[in-house]
Amino acid sequence: MRTWLPLVIVVMLITLGLWFTESPPDQLMGKRPTQQEHNRAADLIIRGARTRHYDVNGNLAYEVDAERVTFFQFARRDRADLTEPRMMFYQGEDSRWRTESRSGVAYNNGQRVVLKGDVSIKELPGPGITLRTPKIEIRPREEFAETDKVVTITDGPNLTTGKGLRADLKQDKVEILSDVESRYEVR
Repeated sequence: MRTWLPLVIVVMLITLGLWFTESPPDQLMGKRPTQQEHNRAADLIIRGARTRHYDVNGNLAYEVDAERVTFFQFARRDRADLTEPRMMFYQGEDSRWRTESRSGVAYNNGQRVVLKGDVSIKELPGPGITLRTPKIEIRPREEFAETDKVVTITDGPNLTTGKGLRADLKQDKVEILSDVESRYEVR
């Protein structure tokens, strides 16, 4: 019995030390987080997330994948912070548009998605047009995108820039709102 006692004490001390270093000091003191602190805490974090969304007829409408999704549930709405999100929109069986960005935020169960940081929207199959902007709002279920930021559209050697954009991805219709400048290369 005496040979086990030192081993048990060492294991208990290691366990207590690990518990102390992993536990927030406020919780050790019996303090509870305020409601505001509790509301800021993530409800769910998913790494390597991939979701598929279908239209009313059961056809694949779009896919979203991201390196990380941090989901927050609030009293009247929800929000998901996306790290390196990619969205693929389909028309029938074919992929039609692909979006990429550094980060994004999805609101109200993905009804509205704001993409930020080197946003690109590419027409598929390539080499179709590519839209680039620092920030854009997408309504995935409607396949509609808009921004008030500067947009650059390339189509092969042709380049168009402007401020503000409305894009109906379902109808392949893009409208630049102001300050439009284009450069076309004649072959």
